[in-house]
Amino acid sequence: MTQLTSTDLFRALGHVTAILFVPIVGGVVLGIVLDRILHTSPAFAFACLAVGSIVAVIGLVLYIRIQARALKRGRPDRLADDQNT
Repeated sequence: MTQLTSTDLFRALGHVTAILFVPIVGGVVLGIVLDRILHTSPAFAFACLAVGSIVAVIGLVLYIRIQARALKRGRPDRLADDQNT
């Protein structure tokens, strides 16, 4: 099995953070904007938070699958675009 370096671990942490942060925060921001435009209560903010959370979990599961396959091949932390090289 391939040994992960600290650089690989920090890169993976960055990917996971982005996968979780962008959909959740983006959903909340979109929901707040929609609430202000439509003059509603925070219904859209909560709805978009829920959708963003679901998208984040799906993205995390897909990322884990990709990384598990890459580790089996002995190539730690290589995303799909890196595998073409």
